[in-house]
Amino acid sequence: MTKPMKNAVRVLSFLCAVGLPAGAGAAEPGPAKPSPAKASAAKPSAAKPSPAAPSAVNPFDIPFEKYTLPNGLEVILHHDASLPLVAVNVWYHVGPSNEPPGRSGFAHLFEHLMFEGSKHAGHDFDKLLEAVGATNVNGTTSWDRTNYFETVPRQDLELVLWLESDRMGYLVDALTPERLEVQRDVVKNERRQHYENSPYGSSELAMDEALFPADHPYHGAVIGSMEDLSRASMEDVRAFYRAYYAAANATVTIAGDFDAAQTKAWIEKYFGPLPTVMRPVTPPRTTPPITAPVSKDVEDQVELSRVAMSWLTPPAYTPDDTVLDVVSTLLAGGKATRLYQELVVKQKIASEVGSELDSNYLASMFAVDEMVAAKADPKKAAEEMAKVVTSLGEHGPTPPELDRAKRRIRLRVLDDLQRLDGDGGESGRAGTLQRFNHYTGDPGHLTAYMAKLESVTAEDVKRCVQKYLSPTARVTITTLPRKAPPSDGGKP
Repeated sequence: MTKPMKNAVRVLSFLCAVGLPAGAGAAEPGPAKPSPAKASAAKPSAAKPSPAAPSAVNPFDIPFEKYTLPNGLEVILHHDASLPLVAVNVWYHVGPSNEPPGRSGFAHLFEHLMFEGSKHAGHDFDKLLEAVGATNVNGTTSWDRTNYFETVPRQDLELVLWLESDRMGYLVDALTPERLEVQRDVVKNERRQHYENSPYGSSELAMDEALFPADHPYHGAVIGSMEDLSRASMEDVRAFYRAYYAAANATVTIAGDFDAAQTKAWIEKYFGPLPTVMRPVTPPRTTPPITAPVSKDVEDQVELSRVAMSWLTPPAYTPDDTVLDVVSTLLAGGKATRLYQELVVKQKIASEVGSELDSNYLASMFAVDEMVAAKADPKKAAEEMAKVVTSLGEHGPTPPELDRAKRRIRLRVLDDLQRLDGDGGESGRAGTLQRFNHYTGDPGHLTAYMAKLESVTAEDVKRCVQKYLSPTARVTITTLPRKAPPSDGGKP
């Protein structure tokens, strides 16, 4: 759900005109909005050395401090004084993997509702951020988490912390049945656009449904089913919010040019009073393996056929998950890789190829795909793509191939670390700290991940391809151009 930002003039006049929230005194537990003067006053001390410069020994070591408030809120701080900007990145540890049966799509629905206003900020969330020139303001939902993020000038950090704390503690106080209905319709329309009415969208949905049984939380789509979205009541939404949007189920990461002591004081001021609520315990869920190949054809309104193959692989950041990251790069990480050279250059049966590892809590999904060339046979293209994968498992990569794949991943990570926060809230330094904290409990796990990456051998590649990417554990979805209805010969 993109929230476009634009710079505004007369920022202080606008903020003064908005005024303080009603009832912000002792009788009301809600946080008082920071005044413009206070929001602009705190400046990082020039005398303090910045720890943000990458270590000469290990460029993947992101300096951070992590602590927890008494109410359970996790806080991660990363100081970088190179630019007068601050990124605030909030992760709620809830996604489809936590949704109860019959509540599919609730996490994604809340991604939208969280921009609909809260008790003390009212419906001015976007206006307040636009007024201070905020950028990268958005929210996203994945299988295991929902996040919200924004980057602002350093003097406006207090304003962002107030806004984020208000929707963490007082969202449903401002939610009305009318606003719920509006966002329910928006989400339904988003599903139609992404799946039902989007080229190859039906095939993406078919793949998720084939990889996981109907009672598995990853079955279907992150966005949820139309049926579950339709029957969501106000009480259902309130109950979900109270359970999963509590401080104890969230992590706030702040990266950029800030004064640590002042920032901690603001965090305590705005988030500290939020109630202590037990972090929800999700019942353990198992992911049944695929023991026989699955193949399905999907007709769609497309010009070219497309073949996608997927396998279930180990959960995020387990040792073999890192090896499979290398495998994905070996297969389709650029034009020098095996799928491109064999299918596009040599055989000319594909115009595009791709490979992806989607790493998650309950299971990861490894996928390869190809856009079939106009005159090529989709069945033949599928057979040849499968052969490339099998061959990598039989013979392994050459030393130059393996080195190139590792260098490509290393450069990708280094490029990503140049930013405070990235698109989607999972990249940049703030997103990277969040992602590793979410999946491993250690925000600094990137150093261990890179060490494991460097240790991957050709034998590791062969073993993992043979073990996880076997033909018997494969799901193949082939998208075919929809056939035109038969002509009636022009008869009336």
